[in-house]
Amino acid sequence: MDEAVCIREFVKLAERLGIEIRYTVDVPSGLCMVKGKRIFFIDKTLDPPSTLSLFVREMKTLKPLEGVFVVPLLRKHLGLEDETSEW
Repeated sequence: MDEAVCIREFVKLAERLGIEIRYTVDVPSGLCMVKGKRIFFIDKTLDPPSTLSLFVREMKTLKPLEGVFVVPLLRKHLGLEDETSEW
């Protein structure tokens, strides 16, 4: 699995969900609400495995994601796959 590909797909998913992504330095990373808007702060000094873990942790808080297309690679990371899954 290529972490960079997963991260790009998570960025695309966030955009489809209306989440703004801001890359920062020395600011805690995570998803939060600012003036009614969801913003995902990501410390740009994080290495790819840490960035991927951050996306997985924060995107899991957005469940349920019914009605939103999530690529199969991300479905596995988010634990959305089961035997009845059509994706």
